[in-house]
Amino acid sequence: MIWFIRNGAVIDGSGAPARQADVAILGDMIAEVGQVEGAGRREIDASGLIVTPGFVDVHTHYDGQAIWSDRLIPSSDHGVTTVVIGNCGVGFAPCRPEDRDELVELMEAWKISRGIVLAEGLTWDWETFPPISDALDRRPHDIDIAVLLPHSPLRVVRHGRACAPTRTG
Repeated sequence: MIWFIRNGAVIDGSGAPARQADVAILGDMIAEVGQVEGAGRREIDASGLIVTPGFVDVHTHYDGQAIWSDRLIPSSDHGVTTVVIGNCGVGFAPCRPEDRDELVELMEAWKISRGIVLAEGLTWDWETFPPISDALDRRPHDIDIAVLLPHSPLRVVRHGRACAPTRTG
């Protein structure tokens, strides 16, 4: 099925100035950009709007939220199409059952999430790192997720503790 985004100011990320164009989409791929002839099964009038590739948010704190929510807001509300989790160093895999409280407390200490929200929202149906991807895949999300191995849970598994944040002033 082909569909069109018509008459938008296309900014393609190449550094070229914006240009008025149509975008033809076939399946989940861009088929053509320019003055595209024909009619699509669906057409969106983007007159007066900017059409861009999706944005990647490379530093997020959705490690918990991605487990219990299908919406990764505010990123998805801002045109982000992919987020990276695990990049800030705190996260929830790998994690032995006896280390769960420490990882929740660490996330709360960094003021990333409230402990009660994490305790109630996390399913903890993983202990090693690969199964957290399965847990994320079981819930459809409004945008794509790339998962990195956060260093704090790795430290807890290996050394029995994470580096706690220090506050000054």
